Amino acid sequence: MRRASHHVAAVAVLVCLASFAAAQDIATFSDVQLIEETREAVGAQDAETALDLLTEMQRRGTGIFAGEETARCDEVIDLPEGINDWRFKGAARQAYITAAKMQALEKGTCACLFDGFSFDNFTSEVLGKPDSELINEDRAELEGYLTQHQRETEARYRDLETVCRSM
Repeated sequence: MRRASHHVAAVAVLVCLASFAAAQDIATFSDVQLIEETREAVGAQDAETALDLLTEMQRRGTGIFAGEETARCDEVIDLPEGINDWRFKGAARQAYITAAKMQALEKGTCACLFDGFSFDNFTSEVLGKPDSELINEDRAELEGYLTQHQRETEARYRDLETVCRSM
């Protein structure tokens, strides 16, 4: 009798550990992985896994839950007073958006491009200086960055957007 109760207890512990491990794994999924796994679980009619995955999607506000009570996702570009080159803002904006898309692709996320990635972060990474120190002559470097990265990034990002919108 005692041996049987030990077996039952051992099985219960293993089931709990497996559920905990699965929950931990789900938390580490990128948004894209989460969407793909959800699709597989629904296709396989695995209700328990699908529910866990959908719950995680809801927690993150991604997939079918994207846009629920979320703030607008706009880039904020504050240029210093000394910038008088009228083409500068366009080059800076496009380069910043391209860099944000590259980050989203790296992370596999469907979240707002600019969450946790300010224009100041961008200029510090790409130009090696804060946005407050930008000068008109930096436009050439921003345009070079854009020329180097925009075409490939746009094509890859369209694929990510397609996956994100499919849920």
